[in-house]
Amino acid sequence: WIVGFLLRDRHRWLRPWLMAAPVVVGAAPTALLVAGLLWANLAPPSVRFHDVFDAWPGQGVRDLKAHGVGTNDAEWIDLAFAADEATSAALVRPPFRKIEDVREVANVLPLAGNGPPAWWTAHRCPNREVHLARHLRTWDEVIVTRCWTDGRVYVQARWID
Repeated sequence: WIVGFLLRDRHRWLRPWLMAAPVVVGAAPTALLVAGLLWANLAPPSVRFHDVFDAWPGQGVRDLKAHGVGTNDAEWIDLAFAADEATSAALVRPPFRKIEDVREVANVLPLAGNGPPAWWTAHRCPNREVHLARHLRTWDEVIVTRCWTDGRVYVQARWID
């Protein structure tokens, strides 16, 4: 009866829509995946800050730079910004722990991955304080480096399936 319905003259306008429906239904999940990957790579710096710390950057955060790399099974975020003492201290409260061992700092700065952008220089900062949190919300590792030499805060976050 469906074929008869489609072959009638008065319902001829429905044919192209019904023929396109399987293509649209099949392409929708792919379009959503691509949109998610694009957002993971191109989101504004304030959104990336919020993704990591679950808070929007306040007045104490200045000159925020962000770089993100997202795939279907992993994501890396690099942040760098200037912050006053109160703001940077608030970011490294528990569950962050200060890393005292120089060898451990060398192992985590920078995190393994695609490598940080040129403006992310925490690993070259001679006078720094490094804090690490594991399993922070969706992130496997988040590292916050307070660089006393240049007065900036550097952040790396990653999750891998």
